[in-house]
Amino acid sequence: MLRALGAPRRQLARMLAAEQGVLVALALVVGVALGTVLTRAVIPLIVLTGQAARPVPSVLVQLPPGQVALLLAGVAAAPLVVTAVMTLRRADPAVSLRDRGGE
Repeated sequence: MLRALGAPRRQLARMLAAEQGVLVALALVVGVALGTVLTRAVIPLIVLTGQAARPVPSVLVQLPPGQVALLLAGVAAAPLVVTAVMTLRRADPAVSLRDRGGE
C-alpha cells in the first residue's frame, strides 16, 4: 500500500529488510539460547555406557563457536534472501492491490 501511495522503492526495501532482519535475528537468538540450554540439559541424561550406566567421567558437552556461527549464518541466509528477492521484484502496485480484493 505504501508503494501505491508513492513511497520510494529504496525506502520500502530498507524498511522491509530491517523489519525482516530484526525478526530473523530475534528468532536466531531465541533458538540458540533454547538449543544451548536443552543440549546441556538433555545430552548428559541420554548418553549411557554399554551396560546402561552413566559414563565416568560424566559427559562433557561442547558447542564449537565457529561451527555454531556457520550454522546460524546458513539458517539466516534463506529468509533474508527470500525477503530481498520479494522486496526487489518489480510489481505494479495497482495490480497487487486489485489482487488482494480490498483486504
